[in-house]
Amino acid sequence: MVKALKGDSIKGYFDFKIGEKVRRFDQSNVSEFVERIPRALARMIARHYPGEASLVPIPNSHVIASTTPGFKTLELAEKIAANGNAKLKVVPALVFGEVQQKSREGGPRDPKHFESAYRIVRMLSGPVILVDDVCTSGGHLVAAYWRLNKQASPVVLACTFGKTTKAQLKNPIGMREDQIDVTRR
Repeated sequence: MVKALKGDSIKGYFDFKIGEKVRRFDQSNVSEFVERIPRALARMIARHYPGEASLVPIPNSHVIASTTPGFKTLELAEKIAANGNAKLKVVPALVFGEVQQKSREGGPRDPKHFESAYRIVRMLSGPVILVDDVCTSGGHLVAAYWRLNKQASPVVLACTFGKTTKAQLKNPIGMREDQIDVTRR
């Protein structure tokens, strides 16, 4: 499912319960599943933070300007905001100073690395919600928190579509809440 969200092709299939009916998704119809993700994330955000907020997308590894083509998390944030009852605005405040090696291809995951690699390109005011496609180690989210969390613009929530785990989950599809430690070590 994360591959589908990232725009990669998927092998095989997965089943997902919609209402009372289980639907099977594969490469031929996975776009129907992907279209549901922003709506579900907007509902989850509203349950945890019902006020107005700025959605700040975590930049993809190649994003060095907010106008960089293929800024997938920006696209995701815009679709979430469109489903957010006019309470969410998208502010692409972070980019990388230079292209990064993708984490899934062996690139860094250390928040200290990303804290220095991120550039703030837009100032924020008011509550901030970080948006990413998947959380593996949390390094991107922690670094973004460190860079952006200020009294005038507190980071109040982070939202991702997927979470990498080493354990097999009984129900891998569904809402899940985790706490990420943002303490500097």
